[in-house]
Amino acid sequence: MCQLLGLSSSSPIRLTFNWRSFVSRGSQKVGNPDGWGVAYFEGTDALLLREPEPAAASPMVQFLTHYAPRSELVISHVRRATCGGVNLANTQPFQRVLGGHTHIFAHNGFVAPYKQANTSSWLQPIGNTDSEQLFCHLLSELEPLWSSGSVPSLEKRLDVVERFARDIMQHGAANFLYSDGVTLFAHGHRRTLPGEGVSNEPGLYVSLYQSETGSDIKVSSEGIKAEGSCSDQALIATLPLNDHNWMPLKAGEVACFEHGQRIK
Repeated sequence: MCQLLGLSSSSPIRLTFNWRSFVSRGSQKVGNPDGWGVAYFEGTDALLLREPEPAAASPMVQFLTHYAPRSELVISHVRRATCGGVNLANTQPFQRVLGGHTHIFAHNGFVAPYKQANTSSWLQPIGNTDSEQLFCHLLSELEPLWSSGSVPSLEKRLDVVERFARDIMQHGAANFLYSDGVTLFAHGHRRTLPGEGVSNEPGLYVSLYQSETGSDIKVSSEGIKAEGSCSDQALIATLPLNDHNWMPLKAGEVACFEHGQRIK
């Protein structure tokens, strides 16, 4: 099954062990060999890197292990192709610009095609995956909120994301990470297993680190490296990445994160 990884932090950090643990799942042996991608936010913009090849064998992935840009908000994905060919256009995460903000989306699962009212020309999919179609559908619902030129309230944005999540859950497995550069939204559904369909296992897990408590997310020398800074951090992943406390999201639950803290 595809794998998702999200990070929200109160200060810019660079992933080390958790990144290596995550991308190791993008291989022919372990699974998910059909591409990888990662988005590093800086303010309202994001650096997006993608390749339609196994993450575990990519020199660029190895480079990012040591030299990735520090970021307060990261979304990453390793792919097992279930819809659409193995090419760059179908490689997640996906990116669009709306309201002067870069929006990033990554999805795990399969949602059968259904009628959507995407009318804006900029919302036409580039590839042919169900995941990109879902992203375009979500942005078409969010577009009216962003037309004023200012950031809509969290309540309004969350309402749209929750309605979108309830809708697509009726059509298939719908674990996703989405961010507008302000808030990281995580929707947990159910895990998908190759050849077995949708299981009853949770689709996303969350691990929180609060700097005030003195708790250390670092696992010996292989944890999140904050490069000298002290920060609150939230990790969201398809499966736990280390031996710390990971809590599953309930099916249908949308969690919101800003600056390393869960805010809903």
